[in-house]
Amino acid sequence: MRVLSKDTVDAIESLKKRYPTTLACTLPALHLAQKQLGFLSEDAEHDVAEVLDVPPARVHEVVTFYTMFHDHKVGRHVVKICRNLACQLRGADKVIAHAEKVLGIKCGETTADGRVTLEHEECLAACGTAPMLWHGMPGDGGSPGNETFVENLTEEKLEKFLRGLS
Repeated sequence: MRVLSKDTVDAIESLKKRYPTTLACTLPALHLAQKQLGFLSEDAEHDVAEVLDVPPARVHEVVTFYTMFHDHKVGRHVVKICRNLACQLRGADKVIAHAEKVLGIKCGETTADGRVTLEHEECLAACGTAPMLWHGMPGDGGSPGNETFVENLTEEKLEKFLRGLS
């Protein structure tokens, strides 16, 4: 049973013309599917594989490799806090613990109201302004410009940011 809408399938079909192979179109196709559904179920992965005429295992490899894709339902907001070395040295553990306290969840969980999923990220490439937070909304497909970055993250900045999420 197809879970992707006709509009999403049509958009993926039109993307195929822009790439040298259909396999090369996997990332943007998955972004479109996630934009529609909010996450990538096994059925969505199979739909993308079918439209691209690539093996489903190749699509699954991409979904499970990249942290921008979600293979399970997540909150309206996804908040990731970097925990790599530079962030660790500048207090990421303390900030993550504070986020868990404010939200009442652990990393990898979603608030009971479905508002926020809290995750950690290995590197957000902001070592000079560590620690750092990334925020996105899965229903927007991770579109550039629809993401928020908070650098020089403190417990106070974090709390203000989290309280501002609707």
